[in-house]
Amino acid sequence: MKRYIVPLVLLAALAAVGTAGAIGISPVKGSFKYCSDPTFPPMESKTAAGKPVGFDIDMASAVGKVWKVKANFVETAFPGLLPALGSKRCNMVISGIFVTPDRVKQFPAVTYMRTHRALVVQAGNPKRIKGPNDLSGKNVAVQAGTKYEEYLKSLNDEFKSSGKAQMNLQSYPGDTDAVGQILVGRADAVLTQDTSGAFQRKAHPGKLAIAYLFPESDAFGIYYRPADKKLGTALRAAIKKLKKNGTMKKIATKYQIPASDVK
Repeated sequence: MKRYIVPLVLLAALAAVGTAGAIGISPVKGSFKYCSDPTFPPMESKTAAGKPVGFDIDMASAVGKVWKVKANFVETAFPGLLPALGSKRCNMVISGIFVTPDRVKQFPAVTYMRTHRALVVQAGNPKRIKGPNDLSGKNVAVQAGTKYEEYLKSLNDEFKSSGKAQMNLQSYPGDTDAVGQILVGRADAVLTQDTSGAFQRKAHPGKLAIAYLFPESDAFGIYYRPADKKLGTALRAAIKKLKKNGTMKKIATKYQIPASDVK
């Protein structure tokens, strides 16, 4: 048995060095750029002065601190996030964007949060919307270029094929723009995420409610280019460290996101 002890100890030491290197050594020099669409609070938004704020902004800065480099925000409209990554406008995309099979065919992703989709309605739920099927014949607002919009379009196709009234689907540049349509009476519901729904309810006390939470969970991920394998390895190590040392939980608490979402 003794002859196996040294090799095993050596392998363990090498593994530890590799992990430490992935965490402590930056895969980029000096700084990195991340593309983000600041229209999805509390994940990312902008102050009145134009400063980007939110969970993803703080997380990007935390990753930068792990690597001892600066995280630089690159504002990008949501539909252009992955194209911007492909054209090397940024090193990665951090923007409350789902990890989905069609996207990871183009770009790999590192998962960092799991949440649920939600239907946001006017307080009191006057249209009695209790689930997706109740959107038939309703005015529904959504952020353009998102998986939310894709889902609602497919649901509309189902309504049409089954002889039900289709929803009047309205698409807007940002999630906040979509939710605003409920506040002015132009929309009966908005499909968004539970994180956004909670933020909007707090921002507009007594005016909004979450009518339905989808049981399936979604994963938010950081996308990077396939060729940047070292970056991907370092990202996974950094996110793992930020979860282990409590940083992710601390940021989630700051933005009133359940700590269980970032376990």
